[in-house]
Amino acid sequence: MEKIGNMKNLKRGGSINFQFKGKDAILVRTKEDKLVAYSRVCPHEGGTIVWDEDIHKLLCECHLSIFNADDGTVYKYSSLFDKMGNLTPIQLKVDDKQDIFAV
Repeated sequence: MEKIGNMKNLKRGGSINFQFKGKDAILVRTKEDKLVAYSRVCPHEGGTIVWDEDIHKLLCECHLSIFNADDGTVYKYSSLFDKMGNLTPIQLKVDDKQDIFAV
């Protein structure tokens, strides 16, 4: 397990970028108070995934593909390519002190 942060430091609708197993990852606390984490590597061509708090979606900066925060599925992708995979999820655990861990 790798500690990411604590619930008190992550507001609803916010995100934290972190490293997990040597790779870039992102933790999101949805407006509904759900915690989710994904690899920040886009499944299309390896672009960087960022959180857009205004639209409550994850975005790839390369081709502006959009992913659902709740499950990492594709919401919308560029017409430049035929098909696109979902984001790679990372399992999370929250302990009694409200520390968040990637497992």
